Amino acid sequence: MKMTEPSRKTVALVKQRDGLRCVRCGRYLEGVPASIHHRRLRSHPFTGLHEASNLICLCGTGSVGCHLWVHTHQAEAYENGWLVKGVSDLLLPQQIPVLLYTGKQVYLDDSGHYIEMEKTA
Repeated sequence: MKMTEPSRKTVALVKQRDGLRCVRCGRYLEGVPASIHHRRLRSHPFTGLHEASNLICLCGTGSVGCHLWVHTHQAEAYENGWLVKGVSDLLLPQQIPVLLYTGKQVYLDDSGHYIEMEKTA
């Protein structure tokens, strides 16, 4: 049977990793419209579609908040890792850094952790 959604365990990992905050703006998501966003879109399926490295917490839904913003400002969303191009499997989501609301850039892994990017001189 093919999974059409992330597992409850994966959703819990993502919420914990992101501190139940919107990755883009930092808004606390308890009791407000929020969603688990697929960085590489569902329309570009691949083996890791529902893995933690492909998922981030965003405020709003596809029609409001940062979730809407990401989909309507795609160039900046790709630049900041909130979206990942789905044209090939050469670059997977865990290889594309995400800009956090704190200003840090991190890589996401499938076990629900951040790996901070090393700063270049």
